[in-house]
Amino acid sequence: MAVTVQEFMGRVKHAYRVSLPSLVISLVIGFFGGTFLGKYLDKISLEYPGLLIILPGMMGLRGNVFGSMASRFSTMLYLGDLEPSLREKKVLKNIVIAMMLSLIPVTVLWAVGVIQGVRYHALDILLIVVSSTILVSIILGYFTGFVTIFAFRRDVDPDSMAAPLVASVGDLLTIPSLISFILLIEASRKMFWLGNAALIAVFLLLIMVSRVRKAEVLEFRELFATVTALALLSLVSGFTLQRFSGVISASVLLGFAYPSILSSFGNYGSIIAAKTSTALHLGEVEGYLSKEPFMEMASLLLTAPIVGVLINVFGAVVVYLVTGVRIGPFYPLIISYPLMVLFIMLYSYTISYFLFQRDIDPDSVAIPLISNNSDIFGTIYVVIIAKMMVG
Repeated sequence: MAVTVQEFMGRVKHAYRVSLPSLVISLVIGFFGGTFLGKYLDKISLEYPGLLIILPGMMGLRGNVFGSMASRFSTMLYLGDLEPSLREKKVLKNIVIAMMLSLIPVTVLWAVGVIQGVRYHALDILLIVVSSTILVSIILGYFTGFVTIFAFRRDVDPDSMAAPLVASVGDLLTIPSLISFILLIEASRKMFWLGNAALIAVFLLLIMVSRVRKAEVLEFRELFATVTALALLSLVSGFTLQRFSGVISASVLLGFAYPSILSSFGNYGSIIAAKTSTALHLGEVEGYLSKEPFMEMASLLLTAPIVGVLINVFGAVVVYLVTGVRIGPFYPLIISYPLMVLFIMLYSYTISYFLFQRDIDPDSVAIPLISNNSDIFGTIYVVIIAKMMVG
C-alpha cells in the first residue's frame, strides 16, 4: 500500500507540475479568444448567424486534427520514427495533410447551414472560414510540431502538455481570425478578396513544396472520415449555440468563458486519450481496470477544482475590463466543473481503450472523437449553467 500511495503522490506532483500549468495557460489563451467572442457575439448573431453554427465545429476541428497530430508526433518520437526537428520532412507533410483534412469539413458545415436556411451573408461566411482555416492551420501546424518536439527534447512527456496547448492556441487563433476577416470585409472588400487569393496561393504552394503524394493522403482516410463525421456531429453544438446565444450573452460571464470551458474539457479528455494511446502502444495497459490509467485520472482530477475556480475568476476579470460589469463567484459552476471533468476523462479512457482493442488507432480516432464530444457536452453544460445564471 505504501508503494501505491507513494506512486500516486508522484502522479499528483506530475499533474501539478506539468499538466496544471498547461491547463492554466490554455485558460488564459482561451479567454483571449473569449474576449473577442463575448464582445462580438451579438454582432455575429445578427449579421453572420451562420458562423455560430460553424464555430463549434471549427474550434473542435482544430483540436481534432492538430491534437491528433500532436499525439501522433509524440508516439512517433517515442518509437524513433520521427527526428526531433522541425526541419524533418514529415513535419511539413503532416501540416499540409492537416490543412487538407480541415478544409473539407468546414465547407461541409457551411453547406449544411445554408441548406438549413441560414443564408444571410452565406458567400462571405464561406470565404471567411476558408481563409481562416488556411491561416490558422499554418500557424497551428508549426506550433504543434514545436511544442511536441521541444517537450520531447527536454524529457517532458509531450502527451501531458501538447494537447492542451495545441487546442488552446487553436481556440486563441480561431475566433480572432474570424472576427478579423469580418472586420476586413466590412472595411474593404477588395482587400478581403486579395487576402483570400493570397492565402489560397500559399496553400497550393505548400502542397507543391511538401510533395505530398496521394498514397500519403490516403493513409489518413480513417482520420479524414472521422473528422468529417465529427464535424457534422458538431452541428449539435452549432445549432445549440445559435439557438441559445441570447441566453449565453445575457449571462455575460459565459459569453466570454465559453471557449475556455470547451477547450478545458477537451484538454482533460485529450490528455487522458493521449496518455492511454501511448501506454497501449507500449503495452503498458493490461486490461480495462488496470491501475495505471485510473491513477492518471485520479491525479489529474485533483487539478480540476483549481481550474474551475480560475474559470470564474478569469471570467470575472475579463468581463469587468471589457464591460465594467462586476461578477462574483458562481458556485454552481465551481462545484459542477470537476464532476464534468471526471465524466469527460472516464469517457475518454473508455473510448481510447475499446477502440485500441478493435485495432483502431486512438491517435487517429479517439482524440478527434473525444474533442468533438467534449464540445457537445461542454455547449450543453454552458447552456444549463447560463440558464441557472439568467434565471
